[in-house]
Amino acid sequence: MTSAFERAVKSVIQEVYHGRGDLIPVDCLQNSISFKPYSLLSRKLSSSWFWKPHYTYVNLSIKDILEPSAPEPEPECIVPLKVYDVVEDNNQGSVGVASSIEEGRISGEAAASDSSSASMSMCLLRVTQKTWDILKSERHLQQPENTILQQLRRRGDDVFVITEVLQTKEEVQITQIHSEEGSGKFKLPPISILQGEGKGHQSRKKMVTLPAGSVLAFRVAKLLIGSSWDICHILDEKERTFEPSSGHRRGVDQERHSFNLLSVLRSIGEKLKLKSDEMPEEEEFWEDFQGLYARVKISSLQLGSLEMELRQQLLKDIGRILQDQPSLEALEASLEQGLCSGEKVEPLEGPAGCILECLVLDSGELVVELAAPIFYLLESLNVLSGTQRQLLAKALETTVLSKQLELVEHVLEQTSPWQEQRSVSLHSGLLGDSWDEEAPTWVLLEKCGLRLQVEPPQVHWEPTSQDPTCALYASLALLSSLGQEPH
Repeated sequence: MTSAFERAVKSVIQEVYHGRGDLIPVDCLQNSISFKPYSLLSRKLSSSWFWKPHYTYVNLSIKDILEPSAPEPEPECIVPLKVYDVVEDNNQGSVGVASSIEEGRISGEAAASDSSSASMSMCLLRVTQKTWDILKSERHLQQPENTILQQLRRRGDDVFVITEVLQTKEEVQITQIHSEEGSGKFKLPPISILQGEGKGHQSRKKMVTLPAGSVLAFRVAKLLIGSSWDICHILDEKERTFEPSSGHRRGVDQERHSFNLLSVLRSIGEKLKLKSDEMPEEEEFWEDFQGLYARVKISSLQLGSLEMELRQQLLKDIGRILQDQPSLEALEASLEQGLCSGEKVEPLEGPAGCILECLVLDSGELVVELAAPIFYLLESLNVLSGTQRQLLAKALETTVLSKQLELVEHVLEQTSPWQEQRSVSLHSGLLGDSWDEEAPTWVLLEKCGLRLQVEPPQVHWEPTSQDPTCALYASLALLSSLGQEPH
């Protein structure tokens, strides 16, 4: 079963905002007390055109970087809302086999149901443009600059401020129930004089309580920092938080952008003697499956060409860091720094350090042809949720990765281009042994924000699911390439 909290949040957003993508759902209950109006979030620059990294809470508010230091003005309550959400889903089926000659019969019935309910009293809190104008006129950037802001500046990460939140006014209890039951009868020919029947029932119940003041979703604006400060409500990837203000900063920017993942992958593709039509064009902005497929194919072929012993070692250590978020992020940051600068990278501890050792020369510099595909893999893994990474770690110990990859590829191919809602039918060959909400592949897709259906088997595509679904596809493909026989 998907998280009761996630399910309720998505349902409320769909009801209130009709699936608008500019409102960002809070992904877990723990974060719901952190994301408040005026809170600052960071997000690193992505080298992928198909997904963006998560927003990261940096434990700062706008008042922490401005002078004079004083509490922020109270946000305005724009809209009080009351939502009563009840969802029920029932599926039933029966089967019978009879033989008139032998007077034998076998029959069975099965039923499954899901239900969830939540009554929410909420409000929309918004920092108005008038409030921002007053703040900009009365407060200036703190000097010296906040140390956390200095770190974000050095890393080249963008900084965002929360301008609006959807928040509970009262305590909310969410209940989710899944039940299954089945029965069967059999009667064998009179010679055997055998007959019998049986019944079974299973039920699981989830309950979660949201405290008053829990944030379900939020909206951000990009913070712009130069000689003064401002915010940009219309998010533009070309607009950066930190304005180049010195020769040193310009050097940092040039260094950061000296690594172009697409250019490196094209170079690898040429060495692998791929045809030009099998590689994405650098000057084009791909937004469909063709471009994603080309990038993933080049990375997969490069990893698949490595010695079997090296691939097994990489796969083993990647499986370990899949369940260790700090190690995953540390390794990604180390590879990014080394690929951008071309300089020696510092050793890391644990499985992240073991992976890094496989990717460096004796001098400590990265082998770009190895580090680039692994960096691409790590970047995609960091887009996924913790639950998805745990499922991938378990899948590495089995042979299901290729089947999961086939299904996700089918969904992306059939929904490309990805800007419209649509439904994709799934044939039995794609589903493996099971297709229900407990199946790992079901959970992997559901965590991407897709709506799934058991009978007939279908995936309902949502444009807002593009980032995590593309990242899931890249993760499955690159992990599979590490487990294949050498080319």
